[in-house]
Amino acid sequence: MIENAGSHFGTWWAVAVWAALFGAFLLFVPFYRKADRKPAGVFLGFVVAFALEMFGAPLSLYFVLWAFGKNLPEGILWGHTLSGTFGPAGHYVYLACVLAGAVLVIGGWARIHREYWSKEEGQGRLVAEGLYRYLRHPQYTGFLLVSLGVLFEWATIPLLILWPILASMYVRLARKEETEMEERFGDEWRAYKARTGMFLPRFGKVPALVLAALVLTGAAGPAWAGEGLAWKSYAEIGAGATFTGGEIRSLASLESGIFLGRVELGSYLHLIPLKFGSPDLIQQGALVYGGSLGIRPGPGTAGIVPFARLGLGGIVKDEADGTGAFDGQGVEKSFCGILTLGAEASLGGRWSARFWGSYRFAPGYKDFEGDSLSGFDLGASVRATWWTAIR
Repeated sequence: MIENAGSHFGTWWAVAVWAALFGAFLLFVPFYRKADRKPAGVFLGFVVAFALEMFGAPLSLYFVLWAFGKNLPEGILWGHTLSGTFGPAGHYVYLACVLAGAVLVIGGWARIHREYWSKEEGQGRLVAEGLYRYLRHPQYTGFLLVSLGVLFEWATIPLLILWPILASMYVRLARKEETEMEERFGDEWRAYKARTGMFLPRFGKVPALVLAALVLTGAAGPAWAGEGLAWKSYAEIGAGATFTGGEIRSLASLESGIFLGRVELGSYLHLIPLKFGSPDLIQQGALVYGGSLGIRPGPGTAGIVPFARLGLGGIVKDEADGTGAFDGQGVEKSFCGILTLGAEASLGGRWSARFWGSYRFAPGYKDFEGDSLSGFDLGASVRATWWTAIR
C-alpha cells in the first residue's frame, strides 16, 4: 500500500489514542510523593509532543491549506522529521524498545506492588527478586526505553531536546528515592546497591552498556569509576554573521551534545536567511545541520579555554512561493562540512560564553542567485552544561 496524505485523514483521534496508550504506563508508577509527578509529567509531555507532531499539526496544516486552495507536497507529513536518518530499521528498533520497556514497566510494577507498597501495613520489605535482581529501577528504565524508541520512529528536533531532559529528571528522581531507601533499610540496601545496577544490569562491577562503550571508544568515554556512569551534557544557542556570495548575512545556531573527557560529541542546526521580503519575512533560506566532533586541548589561561570543532552533515535551501510560505517544492540538499575555532569564557555556574569563527565548506552548492554558500562565519553563543550520573 502506498502511504499518502489521504491514508492519514481524520487521524486527530490518534493523538488522544497514542497519548493515552503511552501515558497509561504512568499508572504503574506510584504518585505518593510530589517529586514523582515532575518526571511523570515530562514523560507525558514527551508522548503528547510525539502524538501531536506525528498525527496532529502536520496533517491539519496539510488539509487546512488545501481548503484555501494551497497544495502542499505529501512530505509535509513527515518532512520535518529526522526519520530518514534511521530508515526502515528505525521502526523495528522502535518496536523492540517499546516491547522491552513495557515488560520492564509492568513486570517491575507487579513485583514492587506486591512486595513493597504493603510496607505501610507493616509487611513491606526490600525487593531484590525478579527484575529487581538485575536493575534497581526497572520501571524508569522501561520509560526511557519506550521514549528512546519513539525517537527512532519519529525523530524531531523538539523530541531530541526533550529526551535528555526526561532522562536527567528520572535519574535525579531515582537518586532521591535511593536516599530514602538507604535510610529505611540501611546496610541491606547498601549491599543490594553494590551488586545491582541502577538502570543497566551489571556483569561483575561493569554495566553491560559501559563495557560496550569502552570496546567501541577505547579509553575515551563517559566518566567511569567502577561504581557508576556519569556524563556531562551541553546545550548552546547563538547568533552571528556569515560572509557568503559577497554579502554579509545573519546566522542563528542551535547545538547540543555530550562531553567525553576533553572531547565533545554533538549535533548542530544553523539557519541562514538568504533573502528578506516585506515586511521582513524570509523569502529564501538555508539550513545547515549535522554531527560534530570537538576538542578543548587544555584549561587555557585567564579563564579562557580554546576549542576546535569539525562538523559534517548537510545543507538545504528553500524559497517561499508567491504567498510567502515555504512549500518544500524548491528544497535542494547537498553535503556540507564546518571547521570551527574559538574560545570559551566562564560566566559562572553552568553558564559560559563562546566566541567563534568557522569556515563552511559546501562544494558546488549555490544560493538562488548563483553565489556559493561556502564561506566564513563569525558569531557568539551562550552555553549551559550539566552533569548526569547513574550509580
